[in-house]
Formats: sequence, C-alpha cells, structure tokens
Amino acid sequence: MTVRAAGHPEGRSESTPPAPRVGRPVLFGIIGLMTLGTLLFWVPLRNVDMDAMSGHGLISVLPVATLIGAAALVLAFMWTLALPRPRVLLLSLQILILLCSLHGVTLALEPIARFPTSWQTAGLIEYVMRNGDVSWTLDARFSTPGFFAFMAFLAKAVGQNDLEPLLRWAPPVINLLYLVPYVLILRVLRATWRAKWLAAFLFLAANWVGQDYLSPQAFAYLLYLFFVAILVNWFRHHDERLQRPGRRRSGETRERTGGFWRVYNWLFSVKDPGELPAPQVAVRQQSILLFLLFGLILVGTAAHQLTPFLMTASCAGLVVARRCSLRGLPFIAGIVYAGWISFMTVGYWVSRKKELIDSIGDLLGNLTQSTSGRISNSSPQIADIQQLRILITLVIVTLAVAGLLRRRARGIDDRVALVLMLVPFSSLGLQNYGGEIALRIYFFMLPAACLLVAYLFFPAPFDAPAVRDPKIRIRFGRLRTGPWRHVPAVAAASLFALALTGGFLTVRYGNEKFEQVRESDIRAFETMLDVHRGPIGVVWLTGEDAAATGGNPNTMPWGFRDWERFQYTPVLANRANPGDVTPIVTAMQQQAAGGAGAFFITTRSNEDAQVLNTSLARDYATRMRAALDAAASQPAPKIKKVFGDRDAAVYGLVQQPAPAPVPGPTGLGLRSSPWTPAGMVYLPVLLGVLLARELRRLRLPPNDLRRLRPLTVLATPLLLSVVAVIVERFIVIK
Repeated sequence: MTVRAAGHPEGRSESTPPAPRVGRPVLFGIIGLMTLGTLLFWVPLRNVDMDAMSGHGLISVLPVATLIGAAALVLAFMWTLALPRPRVLLLSLQILILLCSLHGVTLALEPIARFPTSWQTAGLIEYVMRNGDVSWTLDARFSTPGFFAFMAFLAKAVGQNDLEPLLRWAPPVINLLYLVPYVLILRVLRATWRAKWLAAFLFLAANWVGQDYLSPQAFAYLLYLFFVAILVNWFRHHDERLQRPGRRRSGETRERTGGFWRVYNWLFSVKDPGELPAPQVAVRQQSILLFLLFGLILVGTAAHQLTPFLMTASCAGLVVARRCSLRGLPFIAGIVYAGWISFMTVGYWVSRKKELIDSIGDLLGNLTQSTSGRISNSSPQIADIQQLRILITLVIVTLAVAGLLRRRARGIDDRVALVLMLVPFSSLGLQNYGGEIALRIYFFMLPAACLLVAYLFFPAPFDAPAVRDPKIRIRFGRLRTGPWRHVPAVAAASLFALALTGGFLTVRYGNEKFEQVRESDIRAFETMLDVHRGPIGVVWLTGEDAAATGGNPNTMPWGFRDWERFQYTPVLANRANPGDVTPIVTAMQQQAAGGAGAFFITTRSNEDAQVLNTSLARDYATRMRAALDAAASQPAPKIKKVFGDRDAAVYGLVQQPAPAPVPGPTGLGLRSSPWTPAGMVYLPVLLGVLLARELRRLRLPPNDLRRLRPLTVLATPLLLSVVAVIVERFIVIK
C-alpha cells in the first residue's frame, strides 16, 4: 500500500532533501538539441515534391532530415524528463513545438487547407451564415446544427466571410485546446510529474485519428474533455475507498496463503485511490459548475450525434465507481440526449428505423466493419497504412492495460482512468457509425489510455527521495537509486516515443495523396457556380459503387459554397475502354433533363483515390481526359471544356437548361404525434425538477437522501411520461 506524508499532496515530508541542481551545460545541451531538431524538421520541407508521393502518403516524400529532426525533438523532450526536477517552461515549450510539428507539418507543404471534409464543414457553416437557418433534407449533419450555428455566429460577428484560414490552422489550434482540459484531468491524479508530462506528449503523438479539423466532432470532443475535467476536479467523492470492510477482507481471508489467495487479495484488498484527495469546494461554486455542466450537455447534444452519449456514459461510470458525487447528472444527460433525438432529429431517423434497430447490439458486426472491413483489398500500400493503424491501437491498449496492472501491483486503484478507458467501448453496441465506430472508440479512450501507458514507465504515485539505506543491497542499486534513478525508465519510454512518433507521421498522413486539396479543386467548383446560376448537377467518376458514401465525391471539396445548388451523380468507370465517354455525356444529359446545369469534374485527388482504392488503371484518367478533350473539339460538340489544368478539369454541356429556382431552407424537419404536445411540456419540467434535485443534494450531508424524496417522487411520473412520449413518437411517426 502506498504511504503518503500527511499534509503534503506529493507525499514528501519537509525533511526530504531538495533535488540536485542541474548544470548549465545540461540545459544548454537540451535547448541546443531542441533547436537543432526544430531546424532539421522544418527547413527541408521547402524542397518536398508532393507530386512524388506514393500510396504510403506523406511519409514517402518527407526528407530524412525532417525525420531526424522529429527524433531530435522527441529525444530533447525525454532528456528533460530525465532531469531530477521538472522544468515547466522548457517542457511546455517542447510540447508546443512537438504539437506544431506533428499536427501542423502540412502547413509548410500545402498552399490551402487540407482534407476535403473540412471544406464541406465550411459549406454547412456558409449555408447557415447566408440563410440564417438549416435544411435537414440537404445533409444529416444538419440534424445537430449547434456547431454550424455557433461558427456562423462567430464568423458574422467578426466579419470574416473567408473560412479558409480557419480551416488551415484548425488542426494545431484544436489540439492545443485539447491540452487545456487534459491538464485539468492530469492535475487531480496521484502520479509523478514525469508520468503526467509523458501522458501529455503521448496524447499528441497517439492522436492520429484525424478528427482535429474544423468539425462538430472536434468541437464536441473539446466539450467532452471539459465535462470530464469538471467532474473529476470539483465533484469527486470524499470517501474513495475501493469497498467498505466486509467478508472479502475478513481476518480469515487475509491469513490464507497460496497463489489463488494472493491473486484474490491483489484484486480485493484495500487500495489507495489513484487520485489526490478531493478538495473542499463551496456549495455556491459547485452550483455554478453544475449549471456549466448542464450547459455543456445541452451544447454537446445540439452539436454532435455520438459525443453526448459518451458524456452520459462517462458520468454514469464515474458515479458507479464512486468518483463523482452527482448521482442524478447521468439521468439529466440521458434525458436531454433522448429528447433531442426524438424531437429534433426526426428527419434523420424516420427513414432509417430498420437500419438503426438492426445495428443496435451487433457488437461483432460493428467492430468488424470498422476494423478489418476497412482494410483495402486493392492497394497494398493503403492496406499497409490501415494495418499499421490497427497495430498502433492494439499496442496502445496493451500497454495501457500493462500500466494499469503495474500501478495496481503497487496498491493503487486508478479508477478514473479505468472508467474513462472502458466507457467508450459501450458505444460499440449503438451502430457502426458509417464504419468508423472503432475509430471513435479509440479517439475517446485516448486520454485515459495515454495516462495508463505513462504509468507503465513511471508507476510511482509520487517522487520518492533519492536516498537508500547503505546496509541494504539492491540489485542494480546505482541505477535504481540516486538523482538519475529515472534514466532507465526514461530510456525505455524514449524508444516507445520514437516509434510512436514515426507511426504517427506514417498513419496520420497516410491518405495524403488523395486527401490533399489543391487550389485548382476550389477553382473548378467556383467555375461551375459562375457559369450557371441555377442548380448544378455534378457528374464524377468512380471505380466502384458509390452508394455507400451517398453518391458524393468525398475526395473533392464539394459543397464549400452554395451547398443547396449542387447534386451529384457518380458514373462507374468503363475499365475496358477509358476512352468511352458516352456514360459521362449521358449522365450529364440526364442532369440537364432534370433542370440542373450539367457538368463533369475530375481532379487529381479523385483520380489517385480511384487508382489506390478501386484498382483503376494508372493511365485511366489520362486517357479519359484525352477522350473528353477530343469530344469537346468536334465540329458539333455536345460538351465543352470550361476549366482545366493538370490538377482539375471541368466539362459542361454546350446546351445548358435555363436556370431553375433553388430550394430554400426546410429547417430541422420537426414532426408531431398525438402525444408530442404533452412531451414538450413534460420534458422541460422534468429537467427542471432533476436539476433542482441535484442542487438540493449539494447542500445536504453525504448519504442524507431523505430530504430528496419529495423531488424524487415528483420526477418519477414525469420521467415515465417523457419515456412514453419518446416511444410513441418513434412508433407513430413515419
């Protein structure tokens, strides 16, 4: 069992000798290595040839000097961890440089914001800015429009109509914002400063998921981290024992020996909490924070589909694990989430009832579809990247479990970290989330997993003094005692950090060959908007059935402006004859017959994606473009070239239809049922009663539930009524 000195949060007594001073040559060496690594990383990027990129992505064209620079930055950070005492300013600067280098490397390589999906997010924001409303018929993401409305408000407030700079700088800025609540979570944990700083680095280096662009998920994830940080900082139980004394820890049990009973006692014996003692917080302060938590729940629910469920599950897990005193908050969060889905997202679920019901509980199917089901069968290079992502995930999870066990062997119960790591797996039973549910599970378990991995290398709950009894012989005593006793652990952590950094640069930008956005891609869509004023029908090429992606060209920055004017038609590639453009012309004529301006667009990113993901011939796009140019140069052409360079080309019909009217906003698509009016009354009243109940609980002594009974009795029929209305709406509305 861990023994802590009374009155000292880090477990050191007043007689503990101070850490030895570090000489200036050592500090100058660390700063020099950090400076050298920064220069080696960034300077050679000026000469990178992005056109030479292979299917392995950005790692295939990064200079060797840049990779050496990344290794030097990591080693400088780990060298700082080996110092006898923390250098907060130096460590903070190193984390900032590593963040900018890992998550901002494309700023030096690509002239405009990367990732086509970020441009689509900009299009949804632009739609709200222009119309002041949403339209659920255009995109399912408009069912949770909180983020788009918030960003539209900010953009209009500052007079910023061009969102491209915001898209460009979003990844490093968002990752920096993630660190703020993560530091709040780390500060309550009973761990050494080395473990906490290493966890912060791992949180950056292991986050290859790519959900840090300007998006509802990035915004909601930030809210989730703040939500958890508030819970574990200001609403923890003051009684945090593993379990109360009872039969499992009887005298007879403690006296039994043998392998089985050693494991039994290891599991059920008294443990020290993995968190520092809960502070005394004033009731007024907790009341304000409770309203803040309620606001985070409301905003998160209106901004994203999955995150509010994990907010609810995390709060419930902390309550069950006796690490959160707000026992009624999970009910409040769950009711808000269920109410929003029932009343505000009808347009999304009304046509997907069977799909949603079938995916609930299909654990194996959801997991398979989002892991092995995503491994490419057409490109060995893409398959390498996808397999490496799975390998990194398995390594992180394995090391996290090992770190948890090592801490437990020291008598420490890291219950907060365990809950935050396990809770995301509960979303596996919801749905496959477009084949990305495993990706989101990894994303949400990452804060806790990185902490537990850091515990594997630095498991001590506090820094012990660098002294030992000379009469006691310790194996490898010179390495295990003294001011540099942490060097072996730092060396082992350094090897893992270097491997993880290399893996990050490989998998984070593994799809960069077709995820980068070129300036010509933007000009191509701008050209279509300029030459035709009405609805625009966009025909694009695919090597496989595009129905799974909604028929949209996800490798192009479509919809970044005038979202409602575009409609998309995929054309299956004729593998036998790339010069046959008849299917393309026919699809364009069908678009024109429907009253839309008809255009065909092809970009290098989409062409590369079809080669890598659908095994299309490498010269297919070249031969297809030549055939389109020949068709446009005939004496009486049906099509003409309206824009073209080596990165993108647009062809349109010579005879375009007259511009037709563009549909306006349709709102959230709210629908009513016979019981809906009653539910609209019961729901806010129930939330008010439950919130009042929690405020009342804050003012009562622990376990004094008698005075809460009136509010509990009042909330029970309201809860049953709200549940009945939600079920009735799901059955009746079609």
